[in-house]
Amino acid sequence: MLPLRKEFRNIRRGRVSARSEIRKQQVLRNNLEKLAFRRVNTLFRKFVRTRAFLFKEFGVYDINQSRIALDEELIPTMTRHYRRVFKAIFANANELYDKGTKADEVFIMGRSVDFEAFVESYFSGRALTLSGISARMASRIDRIIRDGRAENLTLRQIAKNISDKVIPITRARAATIARTETHNAASFANHSYHGTVADDLGMEMVKQWVSTSDGRTRSAHSSANGQQRPMSEDFIIGGAPMGYAGDPKGGARNVINCRCVIIYTDAQDVVLN
Repeated sequence: MLPLRKEFRNIRRGRVSARSEIRKQQVLRNNLEKLAFRRVNTLFRKFVRTRAFLFKEFGVYDINQSRIALDEELIPTMTRHYRRVFKAIFANANELYDKGTKADEVFIMGRSVDFEAFVESYFSGRALTLSGISARMASRIDRIIRDGRAENLTLRQIAKNISDKVIPITRARAATIARTETHNAASFANHSYHGTVADDLGMEMVKQWVSTSDGRTRSAHSSANGQQRPMSEDFIIGGAPMGYAGDPKGGARNVINCRCVIIYTDAQDVVLN
């Protein structure tokens, strides 16, 4: 890797507004989340309708083949989304330090990086989760078919049940996936970016947990608002160690639908609420 440019070697941000930073990050993440939702929701609806049509026409359903078929659509879709999220987060972070960086350049403070390695590192930890989503949807359809056969329903009736019972839940499922996967990928990207900056510059960087603090925020996350840690240490969120918001170490109860963000600063910077 090339060294960071000299003008960044003693970088400090000075006074940092937590409210302004969380607002900017939320706008960026919300836009990415909406894009993910549209694509995942469309994918799910197409998958369910196809399974219903094939069952109506041929009366055959293979749960493993269905899981694989959904995997082959969902995993590439989400991998492309992770790549899009990383590029957006890196560009946003670059603007904090270098106004001259173009939005489509994959740099960390002026230094070209192995972008695909960051994405691959993240995806390797998400592949099993994505496959689990495919398996659960395939299993749901399988249960509907089994129940329909037990009730001596016709192929057309069972196919209709597949559409009627699964399609209505795909929207909520797609929304949860889009929100959780976008937020987690963005948090990981932000953490990776600032971890690289801290290591290469030898900065004494600190991180601060900032919760959204509205009616939907978990009590443990609201309580963590303002919690600060050195870059190398974990936050303690509801008794669980987490390196960043969305860190899978926190478990599903701390990760799914989480909207908290982390602010990274030099130890001498001042974070204003």
